[in-house]
Amino acid sequence: MEEKSVTIQAPIQLLVEGNDGRNFFVAFRDHLALSGVQIHDYGGGPDLPKFLRGFSRASNFSQARRIGIVRDAEKSADSAFQSVQSALRKAKLPAPSKGSLFAEGHPQTGVLILPQDGPGMLETVLSQSFAGTPVDSCIDEFFRCVKSEVGAETRHPEKARAHAYLATMQEPHVSVGVAAKKGYWNLDHEAFRPIRDFLLALCAA
Repeated sequence: MEEKSVTIQAPIQLLVEGNDGRNFFVAFRDHLALSGVQIHDYGGGPDLPKFLRGFSRASNFSQARRIGIVRDAEKSADSAFQSVQSALRKAKLPAPSKGSLFAEGHPQTGVLILPQDGPGMLETVLSQSFAGTPVDSCIDEFFRCVKSEVGAETRHPEKARAHAYLATMQEPHVSVGVAAKKGYWNLDHEAFRPIRDFLLALCAA
């Protein structure tokens, strides 16, 4: 991945994984009516170090007061957090410790791993938002049927469940990020509390 040319246009900078993630967090930002937040797609997890190098060299980088970074846990939330810490240090930016919300310095930096307590990704949290509903039971039955009748099993069950849920909507072809903009996810659900808390803290005075 080539270093991206980045223009800083707001005091709060949020860096997220993938364009789908960007669309989701734009919807969440707007849902919370947060202002002064610019959201960037840095690519995949391995792309973050290179993105941060270009990002920190932006001519108006000094305007950034706080930076939040969101990354999928993938196999381990701890490993993902350590990976972000390493990327920040390589870019000579403050890196928060595991127990602190934001690292002191200029700019202050904070990290949110999804989910926070185990392996997974954004779609894991999205699936938690409809867990236990009748639609969730139907999705369970669908995957049981496919496995029993065809022997097929997805390598990414969280993504599959999220997209199966979206298949029940009026416009089933949308991505999970566009779905957030369309109001398909209940952003007030308890499953999204860590995201809400992080965004509100990021934008706190």
